[in-house]
Amino acid sequence: MRHWIAVLPLLSLAACGGASGPESVGSIAPPAGNSGGSGGGVTPAPGPTPTPPATGGTGGGVTPATPTPTPTPAPSNFLSIPTAKSFDAIGGFQSLQVDEATNGVLYQANASTVRAPSGQVTYDPRDGNFTINFVDPKAGVSAANMRYQDPMHRTDPVGLAGPAYGIPALENFNYLQSAGSSSSAEVSDRVTFFYQRPGSSTYYVSLGGYVHNVFTKPGSPSEATSTSTYERGAFVFGDQTLRSQVPVSGTGTYTGGMIASMISGSDNFQWIGSGKSELTFDFSRSTMTMLLTGRLDAASTKGIPINDNTLLFPSGSDFRATGSGTIDLVRTGGFTGGFNSVTFSNGTATTVVLDRVNPNNNFAGANSIDGAFFGPNAVNAGGNFRIVGGEPNQRVDILGAFTGAKQ
Repeated sequence: MRHWIAVLPLLSLAACGGASGPESVGSIAPPAGNSGGSGGGVTPAPGPTPTPPATGGTGGGVTPATPTPTPTPAPSNFLSIPTAKSFDAIGGFQSLQVDEATNGVLYQANASTVRAPSGQVTYDPRDGNFTINFVDPKAGVSAANMRYQDPMHRTDPVGLAGPAYGIPALENFNYLQSAGSSSSAEVSDRVTFFYQRPGSSTYYVSLGGYVHNVFTKPGSPSEATSTSTYERGAFVFGDQTLRSQVPVSGTGTYTGGMIASMISGSDNFQWIGSGKSELTFDFSRSTMTMLLTGRLDAASTKGIPINDNTLLFPSGSDFRATGSGTIDLVRTGGFTGGFNSVTFSNGTATTVVLDRVNPNNNFAGANSIDGAFFGPNAVNAGGNFRIVGGEPNQRVDILGAFTGAKQ
């Protein structure tokens, strides 16, 4: 960072003394005196009138230079750190294990909290390495010490995005992929990590996503006796705000992005992309309100694209969720809350997943919001959410993450 200091030459003022009056020939000149003085009666010649100090100046008639403002430093982000650093991953993860012989499924999911994150994302700027550690037994997810070198492991999402591989196509995201520990001639094991580029929405917190697919390749001898695993995750990571820098008065509106992974029915995965978030905080009252919107991507069952007619919510449906919560830095490290309403609309019909306003509804109501502030003076916010809803005998489980920049 360079600080520019304006320098002006100091102007010297020449002091001019008064001259004595003429002397009489053959006499001694009396001492010079000021008007009203005590001797000689000689009035000195007038000198130049001094320049009065400028208003607000430093005296001597010299006006000080206007200080040049110090340039505002560019916001930092995890890509600009000088040394390796680890960031907590605050998110929601889910997994589906499928016994190919019996077609039995085991589904698990969990949304983390600020104080108990789902894992960590580490970035080392010296070699451009990312290391992810996502170990969540409640979600059935285990991706320990997966390393990616950017750009060597960077991949083009065009060939991967879609229901077959379960990866969403998101703008302003980088995608990194590597082989998992089970990869072989018969087993396909791919772990994909993707993150939002800092500055595209927020600087101090970024959205991230995770897809892990393990399945026996079609036609392999062990295909009929294998177990396939499909894991999904959405999270945020970044520099959390010091508690002393979070405002205690006033209000703030934050806008940013959102992504989420949803499973519906028995084993249909869908991503909610094109997501936006709007959060409003009243710091003096320690309250928060939230609006999330997005759009459903195409679905897949066990990595195989399926027909929209069999889905609870067709691809292209609009997602909308409203929620509220409280700020409690001491107990939670940020803010927590829940949702009041959740709907999917496809242009002709609106399906209600959650509605707390109507006491006569027949919907499940398990949900959560967990978030924190990021950057100096809480200029960013981010966190995760979970929505478990739908009619009885239905499975609707949405796990997502959101960010916001103070407006």
